[in-house]
Amino acid sequence: MTTLASAADGRISQLSQTRDPVFYWLLLMIGAFVLFPVFALDYGLMESTSDELYEAMGWSSQNVSWLWFGLPLLLFLRPLHAPARKKCRDAKSRHWFDIGWAGFCVLFIVISAWVQGTGLGYGCILLLLGLGAIATLGFSRLEFLGGDIFIIGALISIVTLISTFIIFPSASIFVPMFEGDMGEFAPWQFLDILGRRQIIQIIKNSILLGTTVGASATFFGLLFAIYTTRIAKRSAFIARIFSILPIVTPPFVVGLGVTLMLGRSGYITELMVDLFGLTKTNWLYGFPGIWMAQVLAFTPMSFMILDGAMKSLHPSLEEASYTLRANRSQTFMKVVMPLLKPALANSFLIVFVQSLADFSNPLVLGGSFDVLATQIYFYIAGAQLDYASASTLGAVLLIFSLAIFVIQYMWIGKRSYVTVSGKAYRGDVQPLPSFVRTGVTAFLYFWMAFTLLLYGSIVFGSFTVNWGVDYSLTLDNYIRLFGLGVTEGAWPSLISTMTYAGIAAPITAIFGLLIAYIVVRQQFHGKKVIEFATMLCFAVPGTVAGVSYILAFNDAPIYLTGTAAIVVISMVMRNVPVGIRSGIAGLGQLDKSLDEASLSLRASSFGTIIHVLVPLLRPAILSSLVYSFVRAMTTVSAIIFLVTPETRVATAYILNRVEDGEYGIAIAYGSILIFVMMAIILTFDRLVGEARNARTKAKEI
Repeated sequence: MTTLASAADGRISQLSQTRDPVFYWLLLMIGAFVLFPVFALDYGLMESTSDELYEAMGWSSQNVSWLWFGLPLLLFLRPLHAPARKKCRDAKSRHWFDIGWAGFCVLFIVISAWVQGTGLGYGCILLLLGLGAIATLGFSRLEFLGGDIFIIGALISIVTLISTFIIFPSASIFVPMFEGDMGEFAPWQFLDILGRRQIIQIIKNSILLGTTVGASATFFGLLFAIYTTRIAKRSAFIARIFSILPIVTPPFVVGLGVTLMLGRSGYITELMVDLFGLTKTNWLYGFPGIWMAQVLAFTPMSFMILDGAMKSLHPSLEEASYTLRANRSQTFMKVVMPLLKPALANSFLIVFVQSLADFSNPLVLGGSFDVLATQIYFYIAGAQLDYASASTLGAVLLIFSLAIFVIQYMWIGKRSYVTVSGKAYRGDVQPLPSFVRTGVTAFLYFWMAFTLLLYGSIVFGSFTVNWGVDYSLTLDNYIRLFGLGVTEGAWPSLISTMTYAGIAAPITAIFGLLIAYIVVRQQFHGKKVIEFATMLCFAVPGTVAGVSYILAFNDAPIYLTGTAAIVVISMVMRNVPVGIRSGIAGLGQLDKSLDEASLSLRASSFGTIIHVLVPLLRPAILSSLVYSFVRAMTTVSAIIFLVTPETRVATAYILNRVEDGEYGIAIAYGSILIFVMMAIILTFDRLVGEARNARTKAKEI
């Protein structure tokens, strides 16, 4: 008996060793159907009643959930043992069968849930996970991408996430344009909306504002780039602080600061009235105020683009111009400026899109000057909900942004302005014309003084009783924010924001690095499509992203509206292009032979990434991590549509205070966020700098 039992155990062990892994994924799928609800629960797993839970399990009637159970059973008809490694026709057919059935099941599940109006439950999520794993195994056995399971699985996951959280929401923005009040098909409704005189004026306002702000911010950014690269010596550190300020400044704060200075009760306005007898007016509210606030907010963005372009110009070209007897002015206008054309165009287009998408400054300073972003918000959050009009304006804003993004990606990206060749001689930087140096320096000092006054007004205004009425110093604003206990005031929103940002930041960095590795290190058809789709997050304005997430995830098959998950997902998808660009830049500096050496020593792709690439890319990953965290803390245009009283974030809290006229509390909260995030960035910058210096010294030794 013992011998027979041992032999049976040996046969079972040998059988389990050759068992096809697909078999275990099928068991997981069957278990998911039996143990977890296949339909989404309205109140979550813990708060639902037993009847609601039983109904969500999908056992009570002959519905589509029984088909979900039957589809994996069809896969059981195939052989259960692992396939032979030889590339025979039967084996290939079997692998294509796995892939085809997995893809069909995924489409069938999603479409069925959409048609029936039921959300995907936990059981469906596990079922889709198992189907994805089966497809991954099938592609691996067909030697796609070298048969690397990790790379194939990562690629399938990336395509799934991009399709679900970028392409699907972007397409959803167009649906309400063609739906009437009762949900009927109204194909020409959007023409009626666009034909309204108010809507036409709003579109004109947005284009005028975007064009003016784009040209102004690009001009001022160029002046700063010229100063830091060609004029500044010891004061170049100003550029670093100047480039950080817009990142750490929460929305609404710049607009409120401008109001404290130049508003009807602003101290500069009071000074002008006393000195020159000017009459107080509301001139700031409207186009002038929005233009000023947006130029202040977006000029640093233009500066960072143009600063890199100025540093990449080869000085030998200017030397060649001088040898041909051109003076400094001619060299600057006919050599330097033409080479900056792509950077100038890039800066203008990016700032134009940012101006169109800006929500906070027009809300604070807009007055009667309506723009697309704020009007979309009023259609969603106003007294009368109007999804059709919001969708139409969102589609217009999206089309503008995508058109500019395509122009930038396809036209500017393909033009060649190479100034650095393989020659070793670089030359010396040549002095600029005297009128350029004088003008740029004078402007810089004026801008610095204005910026100091602006941020000084923000800090000082947070300690005043009532700006413009009572300038007495008080701590009441901060006490109302943080002095009433952890469950009162601003504490819940601050804790929620830091929690969501803390979750989103590492996901953003990891997801961005993974996409960068797939794009840079792997070769396959459709790679450019993936790269372009991920960059769409830059092109889609935040207001459009928020509305599209509501439209996409407020109905079957995916219910996410009102949950913390949709807030975190929005933060990740809005910032993942930064992680991608950071990863691509870092991988571009690492020789591919490092990967090949690791793989030749039989390390897996996952092991190569963890043990070889991640240590070398640590500064880039940390930069992406910190930037994503800070941007998640200050985001508003997309988040404002997604938060609820239970998931309220800091920027939503500031917006509520602004809408209630409590400017002191809003400014105090903004000041706290500025100092906290500035400290985080500077501390990180110091740590990364010390790490780089340590590595440099180690190499020298």
